[in-house]
Amino acid sequence: MIDLLNAKKEFKKYIGNYNLANSEIERKVGHSYRVAEISGEIARSLNLTDEEIELATLIGLLHDIGRFEQQTRYGTYNDMCSIDHGKLGVEILKKDAYIRNYIKDDKYDNIIKTSIYNHNKYEIEEGLDEKTLIFCKIIRDSDKLDIMYEAIEIFWEENLKVTDDITKKILKDFKDGKQILNQDKETQLDGVVSIISFIFDIYYKESFKMIKENEYINKIMNKFEIEDDDVKEQFEEVRSIANNYVEDRIKNMK
Repeated sequence: MIDLLNAKKEFKKYIGNYNLANSEIERKVGHSYRVAEISGEIARSLNLTDEEIELATLIGLLHDIGRFEQQTRYGTYNDMCSIDHGKLGVEILKKDAYIRNYIKDDKYDNIIKTSIYNHNKYEIEEGLDEKTLIFCKIIRDSDKLDIMYEAIEIFWEENLKVTDDITKKILKDFKDGKQILNQDKETQLDGVVSIISFIFDIYYKESFKMIKENEYINKIMNKFEIEDDDVKEQFEEVRSIANNYVEDRIKNMK
């Protein structure tokens, strides 16, 4: 079995090397713990073994281990302006076999490193075995779910008045059921639609149920007051598409 208590102690020791008074560092600490919990819940819903549930939880805890060094070195979490934090996380775990501080057995090393490497990519790399793919999907779902939570609790205040629009490419991509690329975002509402578009890269029924039960889509979108009637209509179309998609996935997924 995986000693999660020891892993959490080691993680606490690791993050102690960074400036926890920095609100951005502090935010990623909370994110890491929440993603670990969500990963365990999704794994449990898939009827995985106890050890596999623990493995999913461990991957959730470690998935953003590269973020702390990224923020410290570059002062940003923008991978395009700094470094790929998934890749950096793998490098940290590899250096001096640091991963052994979290798990004594090396039989899961490839799954852990591959899942962390893939968690922040636009798509999961091809050619992975079925078991590794499961854990890659779990961490990607968990990460997105907590980012949606953060969008409600941290990113945006209530009753934000918006005068910009949704750019044509963003709206088209969303209507085509595509997850939005970061580099395509131009306006604040593009950023909102980008987070809502996470639903098109969610893999498990349990994840969709969490989105619905927590009302993530409506709670995010309700934060914004849009003045232009045409933009408001587009925004509400996004809401309708998103909620209907989530309902459909819950209804039709096994």
